[in-house]
Amino acid sequence: MPCEITENREGLITLKVSGLLKRSEIAQAEKVAIEAMGSADKVRILIIVENFQGWDSKSNWEDVSFQSQYDEQIEKIAIVGEKRWQEMVEVFVGKGLRSMDIRYFEPSEMAVARTWIT
Repeated sequence: MPCEITENREGLITLKVSGLLKRSEIAQAEKVAIEAMGSADKVRILIIVENFQGWDSKSNWEDVSFQSQYDEQIEKIAIVGEKRWQEMVEVFVGKGLRSMDIRYFEPSEMAVARTWIT
């Protein structure tokens, strides 16, 4: 599956993204994330980008309702992925436009990312 939640514990949600990402897959992950967030005051999100091929250009990426409804609950986001995807992924997640701290790490920095996010 190109987008799935692989971990949900102690206020940390880990999302693994791979392949060609479609909006419908993000929507499914958002539903699971909403359930995982429950009534928690704050959560942290770790996004692991592996074997990524980009975004499906035929999908409708204009829906930002998850961000507008749940950003208050997200404390920070760590993204781990290849350097070549950094700029595009940061734009995609709205770095600089959202209130939480968002940082990008390369795969060799996975331990650093996990320490920072927790």
